Amino acid sequence: MENAKPQRAYAQKNTELCLRLENAVERQPIIYTYTKSSRNYKIRNLQNDAWSCVATEVGTTIVEAKRLWTNMLCSFRSYRSKVRQSMHTGAAYDAVYRPRWFAYEAMMFMANATEDNEHADT
Repeated sequence: MENAKPQRAYAQKNTELCLRLENAVERQPIIYTYTKSSRNYKIRNLQNDAWSCVATEVGTTIVEAKRLWTNMLCSFRSYRSKVRQSMHTGAAYDAVYRPRWFAYEAMMFMANATEDNEHADT
């Protein structure tokens, strides 16, 4: 029983850290804007400055912030895929998958950034 309390405290602390990171990244669109119209995306100095701001705001290193963001983005994409796969024609409202992941709703701003580009069939 004694081990359960530290794990809960860690989980809560990690949840808060993830949500702070999500808020900080959302305010730095250069980190997640992958479109050709975004001229600044390929300028690494601007991206590094944005990550530096995010890491400072969250209170972690740049490497740790990037690692955590990569993990969160992977989870978001996985849950987003499950939701999209469950939304087929004729599916009842109750049949659509609803993730319980704490950061899913907060990360919905990434839905447009993670969509596939339209591909031309050849």
